[in-house]
Amino acid sequence: MTACPTHGTLLGGYVLGALEPEEMDDMRVHVAQCPYCGPEVRSMSALPALLDSIDIAEVPPPALSPAVEEAVLDRFARERATRRRPRRRLPALPRLAALGAATAAAVAIAIVLLVRDGEKTSAYASARLAPVGSVQSASGVAWADDVSSGTRVHLRAKGLPAGSMYELWCIRADGRWISGGTFRPASDGRADAMLTAAVRPGDYHVMVVTRHGGAENGHGPALLRGSLRY
Repeated sequence: MTACPTHGTLLGGYVLGALEPEEMDDMRVHVAQCPYCGPEVRSMSALPALLDSIDIAEVPPPALSPAVEEAVLDRFARERATRRRPRRRLPALPRLAALGAATAAAVAIAIVLLVRDGEKTSAYASARLAPVGSVQSASGVAWADDVSSGTRVHLRAKGLPAGSMYELWCIRADGRWISGGTFRPASDGRADAMLTAAVRPGDYHVMVVTRHGGAENGHGPALLRGSLRY
């Protein structure tokens, strides 16, 4: 899933040319400027041509689960009815049995992208976290959601040395560091954590990941840092 909190859910429809005209125009401007959506669109640029090139008569059938096909088609129909947005007509899912594995997968991916197009993100801000300490291989992305207890942060990071405890901080405009809680990465250095900090939208503009504890100021050395995009 793209890291863009504002336009990420529209990427599938945009690549397939299935959005409304004004949405397509808005997405063209956004994709040209967004560091998240631009690469995603380029990576999916071959998908429309692949779908159009499918020749059902020439491809042997793969074994696909009817339950999966029915579930995906049902959700797509519900999302389409809810949003009432015109989309490119897709092949009926039962016809996937007549497609090769690669092309069937491409169609399935396109349908899932359009289904996710109907979802709405609740994130009010996001931050791309870059290395600032001794671990230059580390990086991360964070999304901030407004909840009753403050801000819930969905953090995804990679390249962190395993076996250590880390802590997420939100730095307020007055310079105070507000902890969002601690987490441990997996053995491969990746982390996917849901954390909560006692801050509200606009209270802070920077997120930092540090090693947990070990310092007089209440936090360890910083490893990742990023500015929020509201």
